[in-house]
Amino acid sequence: MNRALFLWLAAFCFSVFSFSVEAFKLTPEGSFIERKLASRDQNFWEKFLSDIALRGIHKIGESVHEEITNRVLGCEGDADICGAPEYDPDNAYVLAGVRWNDDPPFRFKKNQGNFSGCEPEKTIRLVTFPRCWANVYKHGEKKAKKGKKLNADNATLLVRSHFGDLQFLHAMASSDGENAADVQARILTWSEFTWRTALGEFHLSTLVKDVPVVGIADFFGSSGWSIQDLFALGNPLVRKPENLSELAFGSLLHMVEDSFAEGHVDRAMPDESVKCLGAANSHSMPGKIREFHSYVNQDSARHADGDTRSAFSTNWSGPRPNVVDVGRTLYDYYVRRVSWDEVKPYIQCIFTLESDARFSSAGEKFAR
Repeated sequence: MNRALFLWLAAFCFSVFSFSVEAFKLTPEGSFIERKLASRDQNFWEKFLSDIALRGIHKIGESVHEEITNRVLGCEGDADICGAPEYDPDNAYVLAGVRWNDDPPFRFKKNQGNFSGCEPEKTIRLVTFPRCWANVYKHGEKKAKKGKKLNADNATLLVRSHFGDLQFLHAMASSDGENAADVQARILTWSEFTWRTALGEFHLSTLVKDVPVVGIADFFGSSGWSIQDLFALGNPLVRKPENLSELAFGSLLHMVEDSFAEGHVDRAMPDESVKCLGAANSHSMPGKIREFHSYVNQDSARHADGDTRSAFSTNWSGPRPNVVDVGRTLYDYYVRRVSWDEVKPYIQCIFTLESDARFSSAGEKFAR
C-alpha cells in the first residue's frame, strides 16, 4: 500500500476513534463472541481499519467493566488477569451482556444511515463496523448537544443508549432537571425486564412491547422487536435460551456497575452497618443516591475520568458495600434463580434515594 495513504488512514482512524464511551470503560476487542462476529462479517478494508482503530482506542481504553464483572463472577487475580475478556470462557455471555448496554446492535434499512463505513441491512457493532459505529455515535452526540431529544422515532439504540431516552441503561437521567424518582422508576423497569428475561419467563419470540413489565412498552412499543431481536440481532451465538439468559443478566449488571461511577450517580458514602429495608434486610445498603447525573452538559473528558480503573479502584478499596460486593450479591440471587419478587427489594435497596435527592444535572464536578 502507498505509504502516504497508510499514514492518512492511520491518522483518520485515530482521530475518529479517540473518544470515551459513556460508562465504566470497556476494552475495545470484546469477548470471543464479538471477535468471531467481526472475523465473519468484515471485509478486508474494515478489518484493516478496525485493527488501526482498536490501536487508537487502546491509548484511552481500559477493561474496567470486564474487570468488575469478572470479579463479581469470582476472579481474585490482579487487574490484568481479571480485566481480560478471555479470563474465563464461562463468563463470555455475561460479558457480552455487560457490553450490550454500550454497544447494542442496530441496522439501517436501505436508503438510511448515510454514514461513512455503514452498510444497509448489516448489523452494526463496534468490532464489526468500527467506522460506521464511530460516525453514528459522534453524530448522535452532536445532535444531543444541540438540544435534540433522541428516542425511538429518530435514533438508533446506540445513540439512544448514550445520548437519548435509554440513558437509564447507564444509571443516568436523559436530560437535566429530571426527578430522581422518575429515573429510579426506569431503572427498576429495566431491572425487572432483564431479570425475568434471565429467568426464562418470556419466550424469546415475544415482542418486547407485549412483555408484562410496566413501563417497558414506553421505550420499545413501536419497534416491532422481539426479545431475541433486541439482544441478539445479527448474533446467532447468543440465541440459545441459556446464553441469552446470561446476556440479560449482564445487561442488568452493567447498569448496576455504572451506578457506582461518579460521572453517572452521586452517591453518599455507604455504612456497612446500615441494612436494606424489608425482605432484603440481611444485606448492607450501598450509599444512597443523591443525584442521577445527565450527560448532555457534561465535559466528556471529566466524565471519562470517573470511568477509569483508578476510579473503580477507589470505590473497591473504600467503604463497603462496594460495586463488587453488590454485584456478587446479585449473582448469588441469579445462580439460585430466585423470583423477581424476591430480588426486587434488594435492587430497590441498591437504588435507594436520599430523602432530598436532587433533580438531575451534569454535576458540578463534570459540567462543561
